[in-house]
Amino acid sequence: MINNNILLITDENEISDLLLSKLILLRENDKVEVCELKDYKKILEKSVFPVVILHEADKPEYTFKIIKNIKEQYPDSEILLLLNKQNKELILKAYDAGIFDYFFTDSEDYEMLIKTVNCFKFRINKEKGLRNEKFLYQLGVIDSKTNLYEYKYLKEIFIDLSDNLRIKNGIFCVMSLDEKVKTKVSTNRLAGIIKNSLRKDDIAATARGGKFYLILPNLDLFGVKAVIDKIQNKIGKDFQIRAGFAKIGIRSFETLDKIANDSLISASQNNLTSVCLEYNNINIQNSWLEDDAGFELQKAFKLFKNAFTNKMDNIISPLFFRFQKDFETKLTNTQISQYANDIESVFSLKNENLHSELIIRYDGYAKFNIKITHSGLNSAEDTKIELPLNGLTNKSLTALLKQLKDEYKQTAYTKGE
Repeated sequence: MINNNILLITDENEISDLLLSKLILLRENDKVEVCELKDYKKILEKSVFPVVILHEADKPEYTFKIIKNIKEQYPDSEILLLLNKQNKELILKAYDAGIFDYFFTDSEDYEMLIKTVNCFKFRINKEKGLRNEKFLYQLGVIDSKTNLYEYKYLKEIFIDLSDNLRIKNGIFCVMSLDEKVKTKVSTNRLAGIIKNSLRKDDIAATARGGKFYLILPNLDLFGVKAVIDKIQNKIGKDFQIRAGFAKIGIRSFETLDKIANDSLISASQNNLTSVCLEYNNINIQNSWLEDDAGFELQKAFKLFKNAFTNKMDNIISPLFFRFQKDFETKLTNTQISQYANDIESVFSLKNENLHSELIIRYDGYAKFNIKITHSGLNSAEDTKIELPLNGLTNKSLTALLKQLKDEYKQTAYTKGE
């Protein structure tokens, strides 16, 4: 026995005869049941209809009320709105309420057929998506508390996702609540706001430490700032969020993770909602290297790049890490943070009186531009120096870190601290 799978709701017999004649070419197992507007609730309670064709009532308000009720009470049904004539306001409100599509009583039969079949396809894909989602919950790929993907699975699948051109042309973002408010608001609330603020094809994952990872396809740096501002506005100005992001391109997950997290640290250090470290440094490392550069120039660039990488791996990163641990035991009431990457390396000391930073930027060729900056009353003068690649040694960087600490201590502490 074949169950009816289309419900036509109309009070006009001629409309039901007209529609049945136009839908005669539907699939063999598609059957239509007809009911009056006053009976639709009773009919929908007894059986699930994947497709509901709703003929507009005499009053647009009543039509809209029925649409809202069906979408709220019978979410397994998709609605096609059947109109006698053009009604822009009703169509827009109906789409907002969740209808799949609409057509008119004088529409061609092929138009009605195509839209009805597409509605069935949409419903099948929706059911398949919901079923797949249940598997992902069961396997732990989706976090049951936040309803977002788990970080480790995003990391594992990213190499396959990044083959998509829209994702290559998108943004990789890491977001969290500011440390000062993490105990005042649930990260699950932020997760819900993130989920409701993103587009259907955006990807969001949850990670340890209250961090959220976002993959935002086909979006530029200005677009992602608009998304972050939207999330900030929804959670409220009393609960500051921090975000760091990077352009995806052909980079690996590990590279993007590093740049975005370093940008997140920079946002926290400087009390900013979002930071993209590469924004003002795009192509800075090879802007001097023209496309038609000769072999010798390219060879020189590679040599300098290798020398820089050696400094990063063997001097900057290990010394920053060691001095962070050292300063954490010697400087009280101080927020100590650091990061080091190809764009910039920053060591930060901060309390309520002063923010001091050692900033190292590589010019992409043969030298480092180094600054020690202080923001606060009665702070020491800023320092700016340039060092050749071979001039940045363990000894010289140690001296700079000690200078940063000494100048910070001169102003950061009031008497008695």
